[in-house]
Amino acid sequence: MRLTALKLLATIHFGFMTSSPSLTMLLSSIYTFLLCFTNCFFFKVSCSSSEFRLEGDYLLGGLFALHEIDRVTPVFTPETTECVWHSTSKSGYQMLQVMRFAVEEINNSTTLLPNVSLGYEIFDHCSDTRNFHAVLSFISKNGSMKPKEKLNNYQPKVIALTGPYGSLRTITVAPLITMDLIPMVNYGASSYVFSDKLQYPSYVRTISSNKDLIEMIIHIIRWYGWNWVAFLGSQHDLDGLNLFNKYIRNTGICLAYQEGLSLNANYSQTLKKIDELNINVIVIFALPQYATKMIKAAIANNIQDKVWIASQHWAMNKQLPTEPGIGKIGTIIGITEKLLSFNEFVYKARGTTDVGHNDRAESEVQGKNKTCNQVCDYCSLLTAEEIINENPTLSFSIYAAIYTIAHALHKVLQCDMNECHKNTVVKPYMLLGEIKKLDFLLNGRHIEYDDHFDPTISFAVVLWRTDVNPPRFVMVGSYEKHPEITFTIDNSLLLWHNNGSVPFSNCSVECEAGYSRKPEGFHSCCFSCEKCPPNTYVDFSRKYIRQQTMRPWNLKR
Repeated sequence: MRLTALKLLATIHFGFMTSSPSLTMLLSSIYTFLLCFTNCFFFKVSCSSSEFRLEGDYLLGGLFALHEIDRVTPVFTPETTECVWHSTSKSGYQMLQVMRFAVEEINNSTTLLPNVSLGYEIFDHCSDTRNFHAVLSFISKNGSMKPKEKLNNYQPKVIALTGPYGSLRTITVAPLITMDLIPMVNYGASSYVFSDKLQYPSYVRTISSNKDLIEMIIHIIRWYGWNWVAFLGSQHDLDGLNLFNKYIRNTGICLAYQEGLSLNANYSQTLKKIDELNINVIVIFALPQYATKMIKAAIANNIQDKVWIASQHWAMNKQLPTEPGIGKIGTIIGITEKLLSFNEFVYKARGTTDVGHNDRAESEVQGKNKTCNQVCDYCSLLTAEEIINENPTLSFSIYAAIYTIAHALHKVLQCDMNECHKNTVVKPYMLLGEIKKLDFLLNGRHIEYDDHFDPTISFAVVLWRTDVNPPRFVMVGSYEKHPEITFTIDNSLLLWHNNGSVPFSNCSVECEAGYSRKPEGFHSCCFSCEKCPPNTYVDFSRKYIRQQTMRPWNLKR
């Protein structure tokens, strides 16, 4: 079994990514972590080796969706939802591993928190109603809670926590956590509502807000002069759609079609409407499960020659580029964190390629009941290759969240290069005060937060190269907001599906000289062209015809 696991690690390859020299040391470290994980996890079955719990001087909380609710629990049954009843989430498990790696790396560091160890307790946050006990456990003190306890006396189980994934899940539990100023350093909730510090005073995020993502998307649309677009969001989170409607005002962009997607939506009907309206640019600002259904529906319905703009949540999806027929649907452009340079935090290996037999079969026998505070039968069955093949988009956000907490703790404990003052009593609100003042580099990325506890912004524009085998992501542009806004795209790297020329997605063709616009319909982008009468001219807007005035020349001038 052990030999098989080591051989499997040696076969890991990066089919989609190109390596970045700046991340070589980090990637090698993660590989070493997985190697230790393989040895410990497969062979030492005890509470101390649980993936969900680690003892330490200071405890962190983690919320990750290891299962996805894919069906409604019947109301006539007296049972609550159990996560294990629902479909598994490999991406959620990958996120958990990134947190574990970050804690392991910090504990092994001799400079960040010397003579101090971090521990963690992680819960499978598949359902808001089912997982309230996890949140209550985090904010309790010795298993109980006192109402209206003063902050300087309040000492919950955890000093800070990260998660959960998604704005809808987060907005349910955030009030409980932030009411006592426990730092909630979130990696995956981008809704702009969390920037309101009156409502969420201790909410910090390492992922960009929807506001920044929407501004980036509008930059791309305007770069190519498109003005006739569709926007597909999530039915249960219309924050992105509302922001898009707000920020396209006075830009000349018309929102020709909009819809909030759900798992039960009629995707084929949506695509039919978009096609009938001659819309060639489609923004999918939705969670991966909705985006996946939409792209697969586009392939099945023979939708061709569109431009698809992918939001950060699915821009680096590693399964969709391999779907048969995806090359016909058009050009897919995504937005992701710039630092990743299309390398995720994966388990990197070098060695032989001799894989003798199925690692899964052996682990299945030994993989039951490995965890102590959670039920996750499938977790121990996942191979290293299955873990690294998941969407890496949020890996750095999770990594940065843990390091943010560690750097704040470094300040509170007044650590130097040799030791920290462990006799200091650490209260959660103390960490929050230090987080606001943080300014550090993490793998070449500048980490600091504004007054809303939102991070500095650094995006990459990526092109899905589905015309090569294996498919890969190519960086074609970037967007920075620090120290000032800069946006660039290398047009030579974009291989458009339309014979190499930029696709047309405008309601009307611009009028020639001597013609004025005659509005047609509701949208300002739609018009016909009307020839100007003699002795008239069109103003700069091409909307209004002006009468020429004949004045004699003043010969004395």
